[in-house]
Amino acid sequence: MPQTCTICTHPQRLQIERALVAGTSVRDIAGQYGPSKTAIGRHRTHVVESIARSREAKELVRTGALLDDVRAGEQRAEDLYANAQEILNRALKDNDGRTALQAIRTAVSVMGEARGYMELRGELTSELGRDKAPTPYSIQIIVPTALTAGQLPRVSFAPQDAVDSDPDEGMPELGLLQRP
Repeated sequence: MPQTCTICTHPQRLQIERALVAGTSVRDIAGQYGPSKTAIGRHRTHVVESIARSREAKELVRTGALLDDVRAGEQRAEDLYANAQEILNRALKDNDGRTALQAIRTAVSVMGEARGYMELRGELTSELGRDKAPTPYSIQIIVPTALTAGQLPRVSFAPQDAVDSDPDEGMPELGLLQRP
């Protein structure tokens, strides 16, 4: 059964952790608060883990706040687009070409703004997958040495590591993957 960390149960735990975060040496902390240098050194990992979780939580809160702002911007863009659509409909009904054209221009502009919000939301939520490397694909065309009537070459289009590297015997390979 693992031992309980003596610093986690120490009455001056908060002061010890503040000293660790401030960069005070383990020897100085041990001299001031009493626990062994080894115990303080082991407890340092708890502090690091706690700080990492805290930063992660702050990042999630920040991202959540950004997402709320982005969603609000998307809603404003949708409202503006609906207003531009209403103006366009009225202008077309009244045969007001100039106002209709301006409403169309405004709607196009608002659509661009909405697209920007959607892209930003996709980046924040990793929905776009821009941080992922594209999978390389290969094409293999395998032609039998003697084609018979109605027989076609075999074509493979797959991720590079899944393409048949040893095609059927007696069938020369053409395409991106050349056999010697």
